[in-house]
Amino acid sequence: MNVLRHAWRALRREALAGDLLTVFAALVLGVAVMTAVGTLVNRVNLALTGSAAEMLGGDLGIAGRDDPPQAFADEAQQRGLAHTRIASFGSVLFNGDASQMASIKAVQAGYPLRGTLRVRATPGGALIADAGMPPKGQAYADPRLLQGLGLKAGDDLEFGAGTLRIAGIIEAEPDSGGDLLTLSPTLLVNRADVEGTGLLGPGSRINYRLMFAGAAEPIAALRQWLLPQVKGLRLLSVDDTQRGVRQAFDLAGHFLGLSALLAVLLAGVATALAANRFALRRIDQVAILRCLGARQRDILLGLALQLLMLAVPACALGIGLGMAAQEGLVQVLGSLVPQRLPLPEAMPALTGAGIGLLLLFGFGLPPLLRLRGVPPMRVLNRSFAALPPASLLAYVAALAASLLLAVQVTGDLKLALWVLGGLAALALAAGAVGFVLLQLLRGLQHRLHGNWRLGLAALTRRRLLAVMQLVGLSLSLCALLLLAVTGPGLLQQWRERLPADTPNYFLINIQPEQRDGVLAALRGLGAGDASIEPMATGRLIAINGKPPLRVDQAAAEGNGANNGPREDDDENRPLNFSWRSSFPPANALLEGRFWQAGSTAAEASVETGWARRYGAHLGDRITISVGEQQREFTVTSIRKADWNTFRPNFFVLLNPNAVGDTPHNLLSAFHLPSGNAAGLGELVRAQPNLSLLDVDAVISQVRDVMERVAQAVQLVMVFSLLAGVLVLLAALQATAGERRYDSAVLRTLGATRRQLRGAVLVEFGALGTLAALLAVGAAAAIGVAVSQKVFELPLLPPWPGLLIGGVVGIGLSLLAGWWGTRAILHTPPALALREA
Repeated sequence: MNVLRHAWRALRREALAGDLLTVFAALVLGVAVMTAVGTLVNRVNLALTGSAAEMLGGDLGIAGRDDPPQAFADEAQQRGLAHTRIASFGSVLFNGDASQMASIKAVQAGYPLRGTLRVRATPGGALIADAGMPPKGQAYADPRLLQGLGLKAGDDLEFGAGTLRIAGIIEAEPDSGGDLLTLSPTLLVNRADVEGTGLLGPGSRINYRLMFAGAAEPIAALRQWLLPQVKGLRLLSVDDTQRGVRQAFDLAGHFLGLSALLAVLLAGVATALAANRFALRRIDQVAILRCLGARQRDILLGLALQLLMLAVPACALGIGLGMAAQEGLVQVLGSLVPQRLPLPEAMPALTGAGIGLLLLFGFGLPPLLRLRGVPPMRVLNRSFAALPPASLLAYVAALAASLLLAVQVTGDLKLALWVLGGLAALALAAGAVGFVLLQLLRGLQHRLHGNWRLGLAALTRRRLLAVMQLVGLSLSLCALLLLAVTGPGLLQQWRERLPADTPNYFLINIQPEQRDGVLAALRGLGAGDASIEPMATGRLIAINGKPPLRVDQAAAEGNGANNGPREDDDENRPLNFSWRSSFPPANALLEGRFWQAGSTAAEASVETGWARRYGAHLGDRITISVGEQQREFTVTSIRKADWNTFRPNFFVLLNPNAVGDTPHNLLSAFHLPSGNAAGLGELVRAQPNLSLLDVDAVISQVRDVMERVAQAVQLVMVFSLLAGVLVLLAALQATAGERRYDSAVLRTLGATRRQLRGAVLVEFGALGTLAALLAVGAAAAIGVAVSQKVFELPLLPPWPGLLIGGVVGIGLSLLAGWWGTRAILHTPPALALREA
């Protein structure tokens, strides 16, 4: 027996059979979705890593409120490293009646160390690819700044006590830090033009940076030399760049990973059901070949080769579709991904093909192992071997390997564990409930009549297949509900973080004596929700009388791994805090109690992330210094802040009746309707100490991110929904042959087509109803768990959508049963019995 030739002929003859087509489609979908998501994640990570130094503007840096000492620059120079200094701060710029908040970046010679500054002399003019530091008396401006002030290249701009000429329009700046959302446009100036202008006064909140660039070894050595000496300063590295892009892409990756994991799981279920049908249909063929003298090993090898020859084009087609879908995701995500993505690597495509082979052999081979026990006498006595334990182990191993590959592609172990763990629990529950109910039905069956008796008898007669169908239908319906109901609910919950009245302006550096006048002016402009809150800057001195120590550093010291101060061990780092009488909005109380309005106790409420960082608990005493004052407060509550609402949030809140005369400024966050912003310029011009942040464009960008993520998720959901449809088709095919045989026997005994159709509707209605109940409950539980543990969104189960989805699932089950019965009822009984 030529095994290869036999397998090829059999595949050509049976290629259009329903079970093989289902296996082929499932493989294509599984490979495509893994290739698409994996390639996108890989390309973005490569781009972010490759451009990190350029986005930082150097290989290493030091940042702080004070200008880093000259000794640091001298040390770098001795090591052969280039260096430059940058001073940046926010300031409101004016041109006539127009005003615009700008990010002033004052640079020295050598800027930029990494990457290139690209400017144009005029809009659409010649590009200066490596502009460098602007000459004294000149500046380069972001196009948004010129638009906001009504200026153009060549115009003069009011700056401090003098003017600067706009010599160029910034096309791209290398050290933007990789932020996805930039609060204000940049004005790049020569540092010599800033000295003595008064812009570096107390309200400017200037940030200094000393940047270094050079070979990897000297940079690493300089980093070690700097670590013990950067008290009050902060080391910058390439890991600090691209945070905005990474966070936005990480969130998009959660949604994409959810769809991809469900698609792979559903493709595996469809493959298992179709492969089981593939094996069942070849029982007689195996028995005949055994009668003709074929060896058992050759028979199984031939069947496995059929599946392998089916897998090769399926994997190739899946990779092609995945690469096309990945390009579509890049276009849909737009600004969420870096502009210059590297070419795709081979590993994600190979991983996608590996997923396809796992789906095929992990879920397709176990049913074939049952054929090893088919005796030649099967031709006469219809005997068939039970599922061997090795097959069950193969299923478990395939599921575990698929999970590992899926986690490698999506990089989201937490999401995978919650989703697949919930679906695994659903599969176990569906199997257990199915066996128990079928056992109960056997005792009640004799009391039923008509279609009910025939339909439920079909379920009890094929208990194993019925349970497999129930598990498949439950999993597919649950996955579809997660995609069609819970997924959009999560996206909508994310969108609702930014309601229509989200604050779009911030006013900072308000002095206490200006409070009433500023508040009245804001409300006069239409900011009805305007409120003013205090903000003070101090230092955390002690926790329970001991110097504060971050938990991660304490662990390192306990393990003897502390080789000196860490760049993030900064107990001297400024701490911004506030106080209020009522519990803050956009916060949730996790532990303890918030103080009463009339309390005078020295109480503090800390944010949960800050509490974990320093190991703070309820009842701990924290000591804060402001200037020469030191005050001690007891932690009486721990809360979780939503940092994505554009509302002021603080790590530490204090009881206002216990702060005394702590020096502070005031800030205000408010929503101003479009068209009412003209008066803000007059307010800031009249009181120059005020700093205005316009975040309207930022909020628009955030909403654009949300919409792009939603569109990308919908594109990946198409694969998952198609996989769910495949599971339904495979579940139908699983019992098509048995149902055809039963119908032929019953018709021979006198049953009418109407009775048989009614019995099938009862059978599928019972399966669909039970599957819908299990799937709705599981989708609600998994959705809530994923929303809270992975997405950190307070999603409640969307019961109306889930219940409607469950009813639709029952309807689809009935429709599938009716549609699948049409061909069976029109098959002559003699032909059906002959083929059985």
